[in-house]
Amino acid sequence: MTPLHALVYQSQATRPLDASDLDILLLDARINNELANVTGVLLYGDRQFVQYLEGTRADVEQIYARITRASQHHRLEILEQGRLDARRFQRWHMGFSEAPQSVVQQLSQAQWQRDAPWLEDDAASSPGLMRLLTFWSDQAILSC
Repeated sequence: MTPLHALVYQSQATRPLDASDLDILLLDARINNELANVTGVLLYGDRQFVQYLEGTRADVEQIYARITRASQHHRLEILEQGRLDARRFQRWHMGFSEAPQSVVQQLSQAQWQRDAPWLEDDAASSPGLMRLLTFWSDQAILSC
């Protein structure tokens, strides 16, 4: 069995993204991630992205290379990457969290909100996962 690899990065949107922009981004990510057998979650708020990807190293690197070429964001910074014992998002080709403005975003966000609390135990051993949950928590506070 090929070992699993995880990568967590953050970036900044080059411009504010509206619901249509986010729908296109999410649908594209879901299709490409499913084809590459990569799972994960994308968080967006205040023009900032934090994304967690997992799969084989080659598959994650293929998806991340594609992400680095995207024009919607810049200032990419890898927060953490390395070997992973088991998938944390095994059913998610791309979960999502932000104030939902469309059906696509509502479905993706519901998936994140249902499963995110279960990640807290794993976060202690992963600085990248901890950053993901902190970003989500901060954004939830800001949107109240």
